[in-house]
Amino acid sequence: MAYDSTLDAAQLDDDAYIAPPPPSAEETPKPVAHWLHTVALGGVLLLTTLYGHSRAGEAIVTEAPRIPRYISTMMLEWLLLGAVIAGVYHRRVFFLTAFRNRANSVAQCLGLGIVVYILGFMAIAIVGAALYFTPLFHKRNEAVILAMSPHTPLEFVFWFGVSLSAGVCEELIFRGYLQQQLTAWTRRPVASIFIAALLFGSVHLYEGLGAILPLAALAVVYGFVVRHYKGDLRAVIVAHTLQDFIVAFIVLAKPYLERYQHQLHP
Repeated sequence: MAYDSTLDAAQLDDDAYIAPPPPSAEETPKPVAHWLHTVALGGVLLLTTLYGHSRAGEAIVTEAPRIPRYISTMMLEWLLLGAVIAGVYHRRVFFLTAFRNRANSVAQCLGLGIVVYILGFMAIAIVGAALYFTPLFHKRNEAVILAMSPHTPLEFVFWFGVSLSAGVCEELIFRGYLQQQLTAWTRRPVASIFIAALLFGSVHLYEGLGAILPLAALAVVYGFVVRHYKGDLRAVIVAHTLQDFIVAFIVLAKPYLERYQHQLHP
């Protein structure tokens, strides 16, 4: 029987084979800014929350013009975002992560944003229904929402600017900055999503205590979407903008719908 050298070569290859190392764990996230900057941001958010809460009651009593208030709100949103960006370590990476994930096209992000909006709406509805059996259900300040919402087509145009500003600025602040920062500090991504979501709900105190948990549930949905898409914020920006825009549209259309219903059933 002839000697087959290929068997020894194969055996040598098997003996020399070294299994590849296991996949490395996900790199530990690094802080996006100095901790003092984040603490200062928390203080500013607290002050703006208290200020907005006090001004909301004033808006109901005085019926202050809405368009100047919308303009000042947009300015405040962008100034706050500017202060946040000023403290970020690597601004280019921060923006590339938020807006240039090549895995999804712009059209796909728009479609995903609509899906996220629907999921967020469901989260608000579920938590709101659960709160029906608690005292918090009656602590949502509907009068503030009505007073701040647009009542004319011109106000509605300016409100779109408010909605877009809130979508871009608040998502960059809460999901782009705070969620990353909290994840780097706690090493617990899921816990960071919930903490950032609760902070997001809390800054809407002007809508009443009953609005905090439903809006926090909305933010939890946004947080998990951002985590799934590796920090890409485009879909949640679309969803957030739609959320604010559609609420205002419903408020604007409500009187016309009621009038039409009255004409059908006098």
